[in-house]
Amino acid sequence: MTTPIPYYISRKQAQDFLAKFTKALEFPESNPLLSQVYGFGGVGKTTLIKKLKETHELQVDFVEVSFGLTAGIETPLKLMEKLYELLPKPTGLWRRDLLPKPDPFTSLYEQYQETVYKLKTEPVQGKSVDTEQQNTVKDWFELGTATLLATGAGYLGDHGTALSLGLDATVKAGGMLSDASQALKPTKERIQELLQQHPATKNDKQLQELMLEPIPKLTHAFAQGLIQKTQKHKRSIVLVLDTYEKASSDIDTWLWQYLLEDTPLKSYGVRILVAGRRSLLEKESWRKLQQDRDVIYEQRLDEFNKEQTKEYLQHIGFTKSGDIQKIYKATQGLPYYLNWIRREKEAGRDIDDFSRGNKAITDLLLQGLNANQKQIVQLAACCRWFDRSLIQYLMQKQGIDFETGVHASIDCFEWLTKCDFVEFVQDHYRLDDVARNVFRLSFCNENRTRFRETHELLATYFEQQANQEVAPDSADPEKYENYDWRQYTAEFLYHALFGRRDEGQRQFLSHFFASRYLKQIEVVMIPFAAVVAEAVVENYRLLPDSTNKFLKSIKLGFFFSWMMLPENPAKYEINYKNVIGPSKEEIEAALRPCFSQVDFLEDGLGKYAGLLYKLLRSQPSQQVDLLQRAAKQAEKIVTDSYPEFSSSLFLNLGNQQNNLDRNEEALVSYNRALTIQDDNPIIYYCQGNVLRELGRYEDALISYDKALQIKDDHGEAWNNRGSVLAELQHYQEALASFYKALAIKDNDLVVLNNIATTLMNLHSYKEAISICDQVLKILPNEPETLNNKGLMLSLLGRYDEALANLNDAVKLKPEYPLWWANQGIVLARAGRYQDFLASCEKALELQANDESGYYGKACYFALQNDVDLAIESLQQAINLNPRRCRREAKFNPDFDSIRDHAKFQALLQG
Repeated sequence: MTTPIPYYISRKQAQDFLAKFTKALEFPESNPLLSQVYGFGGVGKTTLIKKLKETHELQVDFVEVSFGLTAGIETPLKLMEKLYELLPKPTGLWRRDLLPKPDPFTSLYEQYQETVYKLKTEPVQGKSVDTEQQNTVKDWFELGTATLLATGAGYLGDHGTALSLGLDATVKAGGMLSDASQALKPTKERIQELLQQHPATKNDKQLQELMLEPIPKLTHAFAQGLIQKTQKHKRSIVLVLDTYEKASSDIDTWLWQYLLEDTPLKSYGVRILVAGRRSLLEKESWRKLQQDRDVIYEQRLDEFNKEQTKEYLQHIGFTKSGDIQKIYKATQGLPYYLNWIRREKEAGRDIDDFSRGNKAITDLLLQGLNANQKQIVQLAACCRWFDRSLIQYLMQKQGIDFETGVHASIDCFEWLTKCDFVEFVQDHYRLDDVARNVFRLSFCNENRTRFRETHELLATYFEQQANQEVAPDSADPEKYENYDWRQYTAEFLYHALFGRRDEGQRQFLSHFFASRYLKQIEVVMIPFAAVVAEAVVENYRLLPDSTNKFLKSIKLGFFFSWMMLPENPAKYEINYKNVIGPSKEEIEAALRPCFSQVDFLEDGLGKYAGLLYKLLRSQPSQQVDLLQRAAKQAEKIVTDSYPEFSSSLFLNLGNQQNNLDRNEEALVSYNRALTIQDDNPIIYYCQGNVLRELGRYEDALISYDKALQIKDDHGEAWNNRGSVLAELQHYQEALASFYKALAIKDNDLVVLNNIATTLMNLHSYKEAISICDQVLKILPNEPETLNNKGLMLSLLGRYDEALANLNDAVKLKPEYPLWWANQGIVLARAGRYQDFLASCEKALELQANDESGYYGKACYFALQNDVDLAIESLQQAINLNPRRCRREAKFNPDFDSIRDHAKFQALLQG
């Protein structure tokens, strides 16, 4: 039974809310699915919820969580699990054979968790579980689907970090900065491959779909389970989400996008009650949902007016009009403060100083406390949470005797924990939200310098705690892999932002870059989310001015931008699907203030990562310098104890040097990485790619073979190995490599196109055309495949079909000179010489330094048996791209008429 609320004073706002909610319970189909009560802290939201529960407890099962108070609800999956756990259990004795079968949510969620465990611990195809498999599972499930909207619908709160609510937004990236061994493929592609190959999932398409998009499917199961329970027990269910202002954006998106919009709850006896400080409809996504579906009812609660305050005070024994007026002036009618006065009166403590009715409520709450006690309360208000050791530390620093400083018979910590406004949450004590807001603000207004000094003390304390957990000279992975170190460091950064001004910002950014690199982003997300949430209430008045400006400048895109840090903004795109999020430009704008401070960061991983991330957004003239400085940082943080981490430092440098066409320098970096870790297939693979670009094909083959000796299911290595063999004109061996790659990933379009080209070089045109048709069934408008098919059809004399394919390629990619040049070649083969000339001229017009137009002319003149002009055009083409043009000319039948000419042979030899 719900304990009756003492001294409940009704008011129209509350009456309207109770009446509307009662209708929603009685007639669910025609009333809102979600009801919200909102208003400033202390206006009586919690009391109203209690009144609602008291009114309907005989007909309704209330399931209540409070963000910030209820443990284990940081993500949508954890929230659903917790709500289900709190549902009333069946009563009475059940025979074993009569026990109810698992409901939809429980059975599906257990299947999901069991499969995640198998993917993490059981091998693929009888091999041992390698680092790539472990990292793929971690990226997608531990850092991914359990937490964030795919690439950026929001931030998770205190423990969130990565990619997913089921792919409602997708990122198309053009090549990530290497996250150790996971650099080669986007996360979704990697998990799809694992699901297709792993024995736990490969034969179960439904299970694969669940693991790829767990949130939408589990949400449907969650809703179905709730519906079944209401129908079975003939009782409504109300999900109460209290202190919603502390819920993550991830959960907020899940609530409107999945639970409200994509389930049939509205028609059944399930209602959702949200209580928080701000209106949901402040957000565009919620407004759009309301406009489309009309599923929300909200009611704002304000302070008591004078009459309501008078009624309340008379209920609790204040009858003198003078006292009532003074109390109203001090409390402004906030139920929180009026309730405090009631408790004080019931405890027999006098509230005797109403003569100062114009004093702030802080003075009223602190009334009767001595100087030390007031100081302790103010110090505790600066803490997000506290325990005995922290309070003892603060008292020592303030010169207050911990044992007797507040009372002769009780120590400071014991006294503090007995205060009415202190609560015990998740193994720690803290001031309740309203009291903490009041005391912090008054402390800062009273003595801003001491307020900053207190946060500096707290920053130092948590920094010391982190250093005790993991020594400061330890390797960075050892620190970031330690849960307690991460939690202490998060608290350190929170206080550093208040107490250390510019230095606090730099420490925050150093951890921002480092934690992103090591995929432990909670280190900065915890303090950032906390500061921003508080700043909304405090209007940023407690932060140093420079920190205030800094946080405001990065706020809009920060929860999204951390995911984009390793991406080149010129190569990634963000496409939101039914989700409202910041644009790419807004995300990059949020990152610019972060990069402006990279030069001022202390040496270490944060500076190394910051330099590389900044490089991706810098002008070419700056990039070499940034790379060189990053290389110096890498040498300072390399460690024998973490070879994979250390080798990745130089692997990343090599990748960026390769991107800047500084291939010799890239080889030096890859070699440095291999001296640290010689069993990493990714390094050999990247080394092979650079050697291939340098034309060192035999050496590239050695690198690819070493990669495949370590990891023989490395599809990209098999594919690139085949390409090198094709460059060496070992076409049969190249085909064998390509088919190895295809066996690892069916219908890989890149591999299929390579097979088609190799078959063309073997003059197996019909087989090559068959491969092209296979590609075009998968991707009908793939211009490269249309181009290849057109060339092969022309070699079979099927010119009209060939031109139809090449015309389609040109239409799809009209700015690409190669398609125009090849169209010209086919026209020449068909004897349409006038049309040929226009196509080749178009290729040269599009890009004068592209060899395609000149190569097309060489083919045309060779078909005309005009040796001199053919040689002249081929020479021009070879000058621009010697490797490609010599290789193709060697086997192109268009040159058969001049193949034995000395000048032609000289050109081929170079």
